Amino acid sequence: MQTIKSLFILFMIAGSSSFTACKSDKKKDPAIVIIDTVNVDPVIKKNPSFLFLSDIHLNSHTPTSDYGLDTGMILWKAFLAKADAVISDLSPDFIVFTGDLPSHVKVWGQLPKSNEITHSQNIEVILSGLRDLATKHSKTLLYLPGNNDGIAGDYASFADKNQQTPFSLIPENNNPYPALNTNAKGDKVPCIVSNPAPKMGYYSARPIEGLRIIALNTVIHSTNFFGADGTDQLEDATQQMTWFANELKDAESKDEKAYIMMHIPPGINAYDYKKHGNNATNWAKLPASNPWNNQFLQIVSDNQKTIAGILYGHTHMDELRRLYDPFGSKITEVAISCPGVSPIHNNNPGFKLIQYDATSKELLDFTTYYTTPTATTWGNATYSFNQIFGYSSDKTMYENLSSDALPNIHTKLDSIFTVMHGPAGYDISKGIEVKVEK
Repeated sequence: MQTIKSLFILFMIAGSSSFTACKSDKKKDPAIVIIDTVNVDPVIKKNPSFLFLSDIHLNSHTPTSDYGLDTGMILWKAFLAKADAVISDLSPDFIVFTGDLPSHVKVWGQLPKSNEITHSQNIEVILSGLRDLATKHSKTLLYLPGNNDGIAGDYASFADKNQQTPFSLIPENNNPYPALNTNAKGDKVPCIVSNPAPKMGYYSARPIEGLRIIALNTVIHSTNFFGADGTDQLEDATQQMTWFANELKDAESKDEKAYIMMHIPPGINAYDYKKHGNNATNWAKLPASNPWNNQFLQIVSDNQKTIAGILYGHTHMDELRRLYDPFGSKITEVAISCPGVSPIHNNNPGFKLIQYDATSKELLDFTTYYTTPTATTWGNATYSFNQIFGYSSDKTMYENLSSDALPNIHTKLDSIFTVMHGPAGYDISKGIEVKVEK
C-alpha cells in the first residue's frame, strides 16, 4: 500500500440538532481541520468501485464513542472526513448505504417523549451529513431502511401511523432520498427505475449503465417487525417479494446486471445461534407454507445470471454469506456485509470500497477502512479481502468463495469478523451458509 497524498479536509461542527443541507442561511459554526491520508493499493486503480456504508447509529448528543457504545460526534466527523478523502482520491462510481441511521432505541411505548425527539434529531443529522457528502462530490447515494430507522421505533414499519418516514424530517423536493443525485424520471443514468411503494422503503435504481440496484426493505421480513403504519407484515412482505422477482426479470429483459441490497440478511444470526440453534433466523418463518427465506433463495437461483452481487448490513461485522439453491447442492450467490461505523457490538468502526468488473459487474475485491472507537481522526488502517483470504485477483469473489471449503472460510473470516478487533468468541460458521429452512 502506498500513500498517494495528504488531504486537509474542512468540516463544519454541526449543532446537536442537525446538519442543515442545501440552505444559504446555514449557521457558520467554528471549523475544525482534520488531517487525513489515504492509502491506496495499486490494484484498486485497475477496476471501477463503489463505496459501501452501513450502521452508523449516531448519538448526536454525545461527543465520544467506545466499544459497546454507539457513534458519538467525534467518530461521526472522523468518518465523514475519511469518506470524503476516499471519494476524493478514488472517485467511486456511486455510494450505497444499507441502513441504521440513529443510535439504538426501544419502541416508543417504552420511552419518554424526549427520546422520540432525540431519535429524530439523530436521523436528521445523518441524512443531512450524507447528503452534503454525496452532493459535494456529485455522487449517487442509494439508501434503504434499517431496523432502527423508522420514526415509530426499532423494527417498526418504514412509515409511522401518520404516514411519516425518516425523509419527512429533511424534506427536499429537488434532490430527495432514497436515491440522491438521480433523475426521478426518464432513462438517463443515474435514475430511479421503480419506486412503487415509497412508504414501504423499497425501490430500484440505475446508478450506471448496465447495472440495476434493487433495494429491499428486509426489516419487513424480520422476526421482530411491527406495523406501526397499520399494515400487515404478511401482505407487505408478499408484495415486496413479488415486486423483487419482477424487477429481476425486467433487468434481464434489458440486458442489465443487478445488485441486491438489504439491511437484514436471510439465514441464521450466528451470535444468537448459541442460544436458539436453528431458530435463530433473521427473517420470520412466514408464510408457513413457503417461508420468505426459501422464496428468496428460489428467486436468486432462478436469476443467477442476472445477479452480480448481494450487499447487506445489520450485523456490524465484516462477514459474508453463501446462498444455496433450494436443493442445498449449489452455491448460487455470495452476499457481502458492510461493517458498522457504530462499535456497539465490540467491533472496530469500518466501511468498504468494493471493486467490480466493468463488464460483468461481478464483485472482485473490497478494501475495508477501519479505526478504533476512541480515535479523533480515522487514520489509515485497511485490509484487502483477497489478501486476507489468499484469493486470486483474477477471479470474482463468487468464484473464489463458492469453490472454497467452509472450514477455511470460517478461519479466515474470523480473523476480520470484528473488523480486526480480535476473534468473534463464538461460532460464526453458522451464519455463513444460507439454505432452505425446514
